[in-house]
Amino acid sequence: MLWLLTVVTTGVLVVIALFIRDISRLPTAARPTALALHRGTTPAHGASPHAHPSVITYPQVTDVTSGLSYRLLAPPWQSGCPSDLITPMFNWSAGENTVAGHVTIGGSVVDWHGVACSGELQPQFSYAGPADLEPTAASLLGAIDPAYYAGVPHTRTIVKNSATQISGHQAWIIEFSLDYPDGASQGLTWTSELGAVVVVDRGATQAPAVFYVSVPSNLGTLNVAGLVLSLRLSSAS
Repeated sequence: MLWLLTVVTTGVLVVIALFIRDISRLPTAARPTALALHRGTTPAHGASPHAHPSVITYPQVTDVTSGLSYRLLAPPWQSGCPSDLITPMFNWSAGENTVAGHVTIGGSVVDWHGVACSGELQPQFSYAGPADLEPTAASLLGAIDPAYYAGVPHTRTIVKNSATQISGHQAWIIEFSLDYPDGASQGLTWTSELGAVVVVDRGATQAPAVFYVSVPSNLGTLNVAGLVLSLRLSSAS
């Protein structure tokens, strides 16, 4: 038994020695390493080991008159500013809208829209340069309130009133909320609305660009911030 055990042990040692000798002759690049076995195939030089996410683009509203562009929200939103918003003081040249519901005003049932509209500042509003951005935005809001919301009793609260920039151009934003304490008596199915007015300076030779958005709560008021953040101004109108 001792002789047999010695022969077997010797044979095993010989096999191991031959294996070590053969593998030592392989080129260094051909030897498997623990790192290579763990990570799998190594990416080519300069290639990322991770896949890059695809760039997501969204439909845009492009206003060639004011130079503004902004995101077009998903359906039921559609391109176009409602024609009944155009008045002698507001001449919107592009926009988007959707119907939030219906309201009874003066015995007539009318559509009430969520809107985002843009255009140039009309001559009725005084503007001499960037120093006038804040008072111009306040004047716009003061004119928009009776023009668009007078049919439903409401209270208005200023949420934000600050300077900002759009594509490097000086601008001013006033964000406001509206509450309709007795709106249900006129058919409203929502009790509040969030809106904003943005005025963007375009230089001494061009009228400022104006953006107006108002979204009832049943359409998702977070859309107001999303639309404002998407605002861009082209270098030339």
